[in-house]
Amino acid sequence: MTEENSFSNLKLIDALMKSINELGFSTPTEIQKKSIPILLKTTKDFVGQAQTGTGKTIAFAIPLLQKLDYTNTNVQALILTPTRELAQQVESEIVKLAKYLDLKSLCVYGGTPYEAQIRDMRKVKPQVVVGTPGRVIDLIKKGVLHLNKANFLILDEADEMLNMGFFEDVELIMTKFKQKRQLLMFSATMPKPIVKLINNSFNEPTVVKIETQSISNDDIEQKYFIVREKHFKEALSRLIDSASAKVYAIVFCRTKIETREVGDDLKKRGHDVEVLNGDMGQPERDLAMNNFKKKRATILVCTDVAARGIDINNLTHVFNYGLPRDNESYVHRIGRTGRAGMKGVAYTIVGPKATFDIENLERHIKKRISLEKLPSVEVLKENLVLSEIEAAEQILSAIQSKGDEFKTEDSYKFFEEKFKDLDHDQFMKLMFVWKFNKEIRRYNNLSDIETINTSSSSSRKDRKKPGRSERRPGTKNKKSSSRKRY
Repeated sequence: MTEENSFSNLKLIDALMKSINELGFSTPTEIQKKSIPILLKTTKDFVGQAQTGTGKTIAFAIPLLQKLDYTNTNVQALILTPTRELAQQVESEIVKLAKYLDLKSLCVYGGTPYEAQIRDMRKVKPQVVVGTPGRVIDLIKKGVLHLNKANFLILDEADEMLNMGFFEDVELIMTKFKQKRQLLMFSATMPKPIVKLINNSFNEPTVVKIETQSISNDDIEQKYFIVREKHFKEALSRLIDSASAKVYAIVFCRTKIETREVGDDLKKRGHDVEVLNGDMGQPERDLAMNNFKKKRATILVCTDVAARGIDINNLTHVFNYGLPRDNESYVHRIGRTGRAGMKGVAYTIVGPKATFDIENLERHIKKRISLEKLPSVEVLKENLVLSEIEAAEQILSAIQSKGDEFKTEDSYKFFEEKFKDLDHDQFMKLMFVWKFNKEIRRYNNLSDIETINTSSSSSRKDRKKPGRSERRPGTKNKKSSSRKRY
């Protein structure tokens, strides 16, 4: 990165530059480096294509804050996002950047009462509104949100808005803007309906495309495991239990029903889990995310849609509970681990008929995904004991360093009195069985599914292309009629 491409050389207003420095932004990401200089100068429409997690919010937020008229109390910009969580995240980033600017912003989304948002619209008089398409349309219809004087419309994660069926809403919202406005779109992929929207509604847009950088991220260990679908939950539990490091992970499911079933199963197995899906009310979603971010729960089970807007950099693992609907979604999922120079792990659980889809995925990411067997019962037992030994060693270290100053609860005397006559060997065996016997017995009962992994049953050369019924949801079939996309 050359010096002329740093934030300090973008000729930003002092108040904006001050907050950028305080936030620790020094070197722009690729999408920021290529987009911000263009957006600072042009009034033409713009299309930016880059993966999730590459800094697209900053790429459009900085030029927007540079261009706003802070003496104007009308709504000047609308930012549309597919999910509530992403709307909250985007508005939060804008507030941080506008710390020293006289900006008024508001975040609006469904799942919460209208009254508070209507009251805030009238009281705050925001210059920037960030929201989901459904709630934005509702506020327009109620005569609270007026866009006829707005100059900027930004579509964030446009491909996900298409997948969620919001495109008709987006097109309706676009008609509420005056003819002379700047339209910005940021998207990870460019499916045909989005290309059609660009051709029909954008005015000679500047297009910036960032080639996928982390598609073959060497910092992410990618493996997949073939099991029968009835054993998916057990396979997931084994992979979590066998992890050598403390797991802080997202489990991606294909449906909202799966998130509930998987979450409930992991909770029964003793894991600290939160579930996130579109059926949950906003207070529930906020509580789940807050618990996960503060690590009160170390595993988040969610769908791809619910995960949009989750910005967490220190995930150790991503687990795919079945393949996602397309290859790009896989890339987005695993890109949530292995960030900021950390090593990441991406494990995918699939059924026996998914081998062709895995090969197709490997061609897309230009990298081999290792086919592995599930951890054996013996490995699960060893990791169980080793993880507890690590915790015990920390306590032992404190006891040794503090000596007689290490205090226990008064009730310790009952424990000491009960076992003081045991010799060393008896006490060690007692503690081991007491601590591990229940979990080890559960592991011993897993031996009947040791052979469900078919990794050794066929070589890749022998795999045949599956029939139509074997393709994963969302995989295109040449002979099938075109299906409705939204």
